Amino acid sequence: MDNIKRLFPGLIFVYFISIVSIFINDFIKNIINLEALTIGIIIGILYNNLFETKDILKPGIKFSLKTLLKLGIVLLGFKLNFKSLLNLGPKVLLMIIVFVPSVLLCSYLLGKLLKINNKIPILIGVGSSICGASAVVAMAPCINASEDDSVVAVSIINFLGAIGVLVYSAIAMTLDMSYIQYGTWSGISLQGVAHAIAAAFARGSEAGEIGTLVKMGRVVMLIPVALALSYLFNKENNNSKVKFPMYILYFIIAGVISSLGILPKEITQILAKLSSTFILMAMVGMGLSVDLKSIKDKGAKPLLLGCILFTTISITTHFIVMKIM
Repeated sequence: MDNIKRLFPGLIFVYFISIVSIFINDFIKNIINLEALTIGIIIGILYNNLFETKDILKPGIKFSLKTLLKLGIVLLGFKLNFKSLLNLGPKVLLMIIVFVPSVLLCSYLLGKLLKINNKIPILIGVGSSICGASAVVAMAPCINASEDDSVVAVSIINFLGAIGVLVYSAIAMTLDMSYIQYGTWSGISLQGVAHAIAAAFARGSEAGEIGTLVKMGRVVMLIPVALALSYLFNKENNNSKVKFPMYILYFIIAGVISSLGILPKEITQILAKLSSTFILMAMVGMGLSVDLKSIKDKGAKPLLLGCILFTTISITTHFIVMKIM
């Protein structure tokens, strides 16, 4: 009971900012669709650096950032349908399998070129190639990344994803692409789940459904990438063993349950909604943990890396989709 009382003020505060973020996004989305995740992080960062977060709030904020995040990632599995992913066809599945490691390698090499700490390029790479901020925070424990590294990567991924939604939505009706091509392109190239789905549905429900399935295919890649990064960084860090996050396994189980249709659709929809809420609260908690003074020197080069990577991804995937679809 004492522990709950200790967490309660921070959890209420984080939830309040989450609700405000959703309200602001709903109010401005017809002008600019930043997504509640991005708005929540911005509000958290501004509050912490302008007013300094009180000590009484910190236990609940930390709980949101650590525990609620893991719960959110597990529940994200209930948005998956492995059978639908297989129905995409071999071309799209092969594209997903090749896309993820290619983006990771490209981000790593760009990081080397720009002389950025290896962990930030890897986090930007997984965020760009898998499922945005959710992938960044899921992978951070696998590579023993600091909170500052995660904050920088999440902020950049969410910012570029918001820009991507605006650009893709603006050109959705002007590009000479079929619904299948546009949906596949949105699903394969945009960062977060919300970003890809928002952009895909800008062309209509058919494109939106295709974009959602392709994006979920990328989310599944969270599993092998987590295993690979855990292995590589365990091997690299002899004095600091990185544990494979077990919530990734629970994420798989949730995906299997969703695919088999064991639970009623209404239940899986509620669990998927909870996933979005918990991840949003975790992002707010991350924003409230940001000290701009400690990361101001890290931001410029990673942002440049993210811009180069996203531009490259958008152009190359558009060309590939037009060729093979």
